[in-house]
Amino acid sequence: MKYTKPLLSLLAIVGIGTVHAKGSLENPKPGDYTSGISTIYGWNCDASLIEIQIDNGGRIKVPYGSQRADTESTCGDTDNGFVTQYNFGLLKNGEHRIRLYVDGVEQNDRTFHVSNLGAPYIRGLKGSVLVPAFPDDAHDTTLTWSESTQNFQISKVEPSGNYPSPDFNGIWRVENSVGDVLFQTTAGYIDGKPWLTVSMLDLDYNDLQIFSGQIEGKTATVDDEYSSFDTAFEMKLINSSKMEMTVLHCKPSTSCNIRAGEIYTLLRQDGREEK
Repeated sequence: MKYTKPLLSLLAIVGIGTVHAKGSLENPKPGDYTSGISTIYGWNCDASLIEIQIDNGGRIKVPYGSQRADTESTCGDTDNGFVTQYNFGLLKNGEHRIRLYVDGVEQNDRTFHVSNLGAPYIRGLKGSVLVPAFPDDAHDTTLTWSESTQNFQISKVEPSGNYPSPDFNGIWRVENSVGDVLFQTTAGYIDGKPWLTVSMLDLDYNDLQIFSGQIEGKTATVDDEYSSFDTAFEMKLINSSKMEMTVLHCKPSTSCNIRAGEIYTLLRQDGREEK
């Protein structure tokens, strides 16, 4: 019987450790890559105080007690969640350390990686990017920049094949032109819409003009908003090696050497074979 008190003390210590062990820091996971304004969250069955520490900074108190129905089978109740918002743009690019403390006792210690754009909060950016064959081979996903989260968010999931044809991308030379003109075309997304940007370089006059416009199927209508001319073309893919460019208008007509209705043939110059 002389060992009863020490044994009870030991059981109490083990019991406390067991309770603290019934929980987890779920985000960020070990080795995760994160950026922008995101959440740090997890759960614990029974705690009075949840804190996190990033690198060697001070401990941050995390709100605790949100509903987590998935913890009921383990904890016997559901008010076990903890979550806080954090701007990872405050951290430098590279590896960082996060530690979770439950009632002052360290429970989790792990490293994660931060990739950001070099400032805690950036205003005025716009852009979208396509992730083909995601989440499966039958679908494509469009990600659009969100200023409020300083990150890309899913803006569209649609059946595969609705994104701009990769054949739009290339370098082209005008076949039936008296001048030496070279085109570079790039397909992408702007505000979730398929978009074509055309850079036209007149090698005779060392002049560069940029046109852009929305893509519909294998046709794009592009215009020039940055020069003294009001010029628009219809760019139509014939195959992966040939494109037709129809002049829609050029104003003022007295200053243009091209006319509405004229059709020019563009031939690929970057070595891709016809398909």
